[in-house]
Amino acid sequence: MSFLKVYSQVLAVFLLTVLTASAAFAVEATGEGIDRHQALNSALRLAVEMEIGTAIASDSIVESGVLVRDEIVSHSKGYVSSYKVISEGALPDGYTITVDAAVNRDLLLSDYTTVSILQKMSNSPRLLIFASSSEFNSIPPEAMKSLITDVAKVFGEKFQFEVIDWPVSRASFHSIEGQMNLDKAVKYNKLLKADYVLTVEIDMPKAANPVLNMSCVRISDRFKVGEVRRPVEKYVAPAGGDVKGAGKYGPAVEAAKPEVYWASVNIAGKMLEYMETELDRGKGFRYSVTFTGFPEVDSIGRNLEDIPGFVRKEVKRKNQKNIELVYWSTLRPSALLKKVEGTLKDIGVEKFKSKMDGRTMKFRWENPDGF
Repeated sequence: MSFLKVYSQVLAVFLLTVLTASAAFAVEATGEGIDRHQALNSALRLAVEMEIGTAIASDSIVESGVLVRDEIVSHSKGYVSSYKVISEGALPDGYTITVDAAVNRDLLLSDYTTVSILQKMSNSPRLLIFASSSEFNSIPPEAMKSLITDVAKVFGEKFQFEVIDWPVSRASFHSIEGQMNLDKAVKYNKLLKADYVLTVEIDMPKAANPVLNMSCVRISDRFKVGEVRRPVEKYVAPAGGDVKGAGKYGPAVEAAKPEVYWASVNIAGKMLEYMETELDRGKGFRYSVTFTGFPEVDSIGRNLEDIPGFVRKEVKRKNQKNIELVYWSTLRPSALLKKVEGTLKDIGVEKFKSKMDGRTMKFRWENPDGF
């Protein structure tokens, strides 16, 4: 199923549900647990699950063993704006509590839609994720390794993106020295093969709580797709004043981890918005594909229609050995390039050169000796 079809189906459910939605909706829910803390968490989770609604709660969107609605509910605290305890008390084997919880329906359904689409996406972008320190008060990248790993897990395991976690992967790229930055990502992208760069930064102003900043940039032209800034509200400064060494950053990094999920959903949503607007009138990505010096160019044109993701094509110019096409496909550029190269080999064309610049692809046949 194409990205746009998936987007349209999930968007239809989303729009149908939010037509009568308010920003926050009071839900009464009762939870039980071995203690008050567990009972309260259970009640808040139930409130969020109830607010997802019958239409979405009955959905069976499952990808890679992950149920989308369970993923949302597991992060329930972030969707509860406030709550009021109605009643509570001890049970023979635990505790019970009933709350009136104000659930942020707009955020809940927006995130549900984003996660649903991401779970279903094919040919997802390849992300290079690393820590940045652009501000004077930013935490150094070497102190951010555990946070980068958490971000990479959200995009990789939850959203099915192909992720390059730089702190983990850098040993595989010996020729890239020093701290990673956008300039290096662009310079070495033939080696990294990334579609987007995702930077993660924690700014620590002296008179305020730390701020988690995540920014996504398309690597081909440095276009900023989206940026999210989230205050780290639960940060508690180390006791006893300034702590020396890298240890002084630990509390801020740990406090920022609960913010990672929602910041990631926000960035991923902006990426989806951008990728959807790139689609040419709902007919796939528009490519310019040229074959130079090839015999049987008509056969090449026909075989291109069998590539997964093919939408349509138009012949712009053609003669006996050359053909230039306008080609629409739902595949991303790197995926389409590999498919075209494989198609040429399948029809017996072994010696050729290929070049890709954005969504312009050129293929040149290398004449075998004695042909």
